[in-house]
Amino acid sequence: MNNKTIKSVNNRILKTMMADEKELRALLETETNSVPDQQLDGLFVKIEQLLGRLMVNQNKIMFLQSIGEENGS
Repeated sequence: MNNKTIKSVNNRILKTMMADEKELRALLETETNSVPDQQLDGLFVKIEQLLGRLMVNQNKIMFLQSIGEENGS
């Protein structure tokens, strides 16, 4: 396997994760002024979507690292 390709894909995923994390932090700082949770459904859905993308990308990185380690052995 090509370790350069693995590193490039890993870096691409990391860039996406950094952008998602920045967006997530901004959403988590959103002032809701005691608005009932029922009215914040859209905000919660977006936060959950970003968390899901971060989780999936983290799993991708872990998998790529395990492949890289197998390749290096």
